[in-house]
Amino acid sequence: MVLKVTVSYYIHNGSAVFSVFLDATEAFDCTEYCKLLKVLLSQGLPPVFIRLLLNMYTCHITRILWNDIFSDRFSVMNGIKQGRVLSPVLFCLYTDGLLDHLAESKIGCNFGSVYVSALTYADKIILLAPTASAMHKLLRIWDYSVVFNAKKSACLYSASSRHRSVEHGCLPICC
Repeated sequence: MVLKVTVSYYIHNGSAVFSVFLDATEAFDCTEYCKLLKVLLSQGLPPVFIRLLLNMYTCHITRILWNDIFSDRFSVMNGIKQGRVLSPVLFCLYTDGLLDHLAESKIGCNFGSVYVSALTYADKIILLAPTASAMHKLLRIWDYSVVFNAKKSACLYSASSRHRSVEHGCLPICC
């Protein structure tokens, strides 16, 4: 809904919108436990909850079943468990500082004081900018923190019929 309203607002006010849909590569697997726990502490989560997560993640031992044969047990030293209900929320908290940095930059799309240039859930990120140069700056900020899967990422250029030019290889969608 936020994506649709933002694109509509910019188009109806005479601006095009560049949207980049990104998929973080192995996002859950690359999450560092120490950094995650520091983020959770800074967010004011109760220590008992953090201690539970710490135990769940640092004492995690697993084994693999392949062709009806189990591997030896081994410790899992990093990563958020995929498929768990809490995992997307934990990853969002993990990247929250980066989102704050983006908002402080004021680059991209805004509604007055509300920053809407970065929409995220788990390892999916949508960046919005009214110009190609602003989008390039947003992508450079993300470049330092997260690796993206180019095969699962896409760019979309949305504009009114007055903006018919296609810029920088994006797919044109006219409204």
